[in-house]
Amino acid sequence: LFSWFAPPRRTRYEPLQMLRHTPHSHAAVNENFVYVGQGGYFFSPYEASRSGKLFNLFTQYLEGSLFDWQFGDILPSCTAGDVRFSYEVQDPTVVSVLGQVDKRNANHLTIIPRTLNGIGDRKAATIGLVHAGANSAEGMLIAEDQDSKNQAQIVRLLILLWSIPASRLAGLSLGREISDSSAVVQAEGVLGLFLTLLSATWLAIWNESTGSRETAMAFAMGATFTYLALKSASKSSRGGRANAVWCRVLRWANAPPEWRVEDSHIPAPIPKVGPSAGKQS
Repeated sequence: LFSWFAPPRRTRYEPLQMLRHTPHSHAAVNENFVYVGQGGYFFSPYEASRSGKLFNLFTQYLEGSLFDWQFGDILPSCTAGDVRFSYEVQDPTVVSVLGQVDKRNANHLTIIPRTLNGIGDRKAATIGLVHAGANSAEGMLIAEDQDSKNQAQIVRLLILLWSIPASRLAGLSLGREISDSSAVVQAEGVLGLFLTLLSATWLAIWNESTGSRETAMAFAMGATFTYLALKSASKSSRGGRANAVWCRVLRWANAPPEWRVEDSHIPAPIPKVGPSAGKQS
């Protein structure tokens, strides 16, 4: 009777022997993932760096919760940055595989990624794809290329958004007030930092052998936009450059005013007016 009102459970259980190679996998060795066995979850605890721990303590001090200890803090629990996930499997009826047959094992049919030798200035690469449904090799490569382009566009958009506040802080560190300048100067500053960082990322990933022309062009355009922005931006009157950057970050964080006293806000000494001042004049 209960099965008439409740949806049927379609949970499928696999033998744990299929996970015997998990401790030696890439995720376990490099990312510290382990199988916890509670609901089929894989777990990787977050290990903060020393600078990250100091920054966390600093933010807790700012909000006043550094010494606010509770009983739950003693018990082990998930913390911010921990990664935990599980798989929901839906087996397709037909799959398409792109790779090569491993000839070392004659008893079983094993398909491994195929190695492609680089042509010209292109690097060698390995391709191993598994797609659901009946797909041609060309269609699988086109789908993977489109997914790669979409991911690259998302990363570029995030870098562009990050360049907006970063360009203003960089201008303050160089004695220029980008935020008080015209919209054209602000756009030049954002594009200059964005293109410079983008070309540096390309150079770090592909080196100088791949896409050298696009990398050099992006770097030249970034340097040009940065020079034009610094040349046209208004000069900052906030005193020390490091102090100006520090005060701007605290202002964005809505920190107390006593934490961000700028040199331009310190009143200048009032000259004395009296008989002695008249004699000197």
